Amino acid sequence: MNASLLNHLQGVKDYTFSGSVYKDKRLFLNLYYNPKGFCHYPNCRSRKLIKYGKVHRDIRALPVGSTPTILHLTLQRYQCKKCHHIFQSRIPFTNGEASHTKKFQAYILDLLRLGLTISAVARHLRVNWHVVKDIHKAHLYKHYRNPNLKGLRYIGIDEFAVHKGQIYETIVVDHETGRIVYVGNGRSKETLAKFWRGVKRLKVKIEVVSSDLSAAFISSIGQNAPDAIHVYDKLHIVQLVAQAMDKTRRSVYKQTTDMEQRKVIKGNRWILLRKDPEKSDKKYKKRLDNILETNKPLATAYYLYEDIDQIWMQKNKEEALGQLEYWCRQAQESKLYYFKKVAASLMARRTGISAWYDYKISNARVEGINNKIKMIIAVR
Repeated sequence: MNASLLNHLQGVKDYTFSGSVYKDKRLFLNLYYNPKGFCHYPNCRSRKLIKYGKVHRDIRALPVGSTPTILHLTLQRYQCKKCHHIFQSRIPFTNGEASHTKKFQAYILDLLRLGLTISAVARHLRVNWHVVKDIHKAHLYKHYRNPNLKGLRYIGIDEFAVHKGQIYETIVVDHETGRIVYVGNGRSKETLAKFWRGVKRLKVKIEVVSSDLSAAFISSIGQNAPDAIHVYDKLHIVQLVAQAMDKTRRSVYKQTTDMEQRKVIKGNRWILLRKDPEKSDKKYKKRLDNILETNKPLATAYYLYEDIDQIWMQKNKEEALGQLEYWCRQAQESKLYYFKKVAASLMARRTGISAWYDYKISNARVEGINNKIKMIIAVR
């Protein structure tokens, strides 16, 4: 095979083609070391070398058509006369001790950029899943391990589950660009410590932060960005009220002794939590009306849950604060334990909730990125 062709196709340098073998549904290209110019030992730069035998090594290369291709290299071993160290000829078309060529690595990254999953690329190239994963991970680490924090002003902080809710990661996203600027293990206050150190080192002024009502996040933001406006995310507040709704439903179910009423309450969680009852079919509308007519505590809880969205539908911040106070007062007067807890929490954080009217920022973008991460984890 022509040396120029081999170089352009596989990126091979300093090696000469000596033949090929097709074996076990794979193509082996035999190459031997044939450098241009003098050899030297890299450490001491001495050219006084003694040939010290040969070794062989197989390197995965770009496939020829759909046929897996292996470069079977014959490496020359040398001993340095000056320092007596033994070394072997270099392989300029691989990264360090990698068992694949640079072009093979680039091809894998190109396939991943096209949207193929790691599993799909591994099947296509007939390599182990971990080979593709390690190449992708090394590329991401090289190019994205130290995101540029300069100019960072508006950020969103959230956590996502890595393994079925048992292991969590915390993510920080730039609201203006959509970039992930930090990922940390866990969801505690300490998880964000490294991020804040970078912010302080670069003298970055964070102006606005959005997050959920996590005590760890609130404490971390208050300690490290005390001058920043903290906006509490709408979605998480609605979820908090939804949890109060469901806990109330369970509590009512346990306290109800009438078997007919228990049947009405049981299994109707999603009917109560739906935000679009007018779009439901008649069957679902009838079941919802049946629940609300036969159980006053659940009816009260349901209307409180429905009304929480009104906080973000006002003309201005002042009216929103009035609506929030009205909702919390209604929740306190309802005497529903879980709603009273939520009301107390929201009143304590009313400044951060109403701050949405100043910046119209939420964690929607962060949640979108989290969902992409979860999808990647699921299909990889």
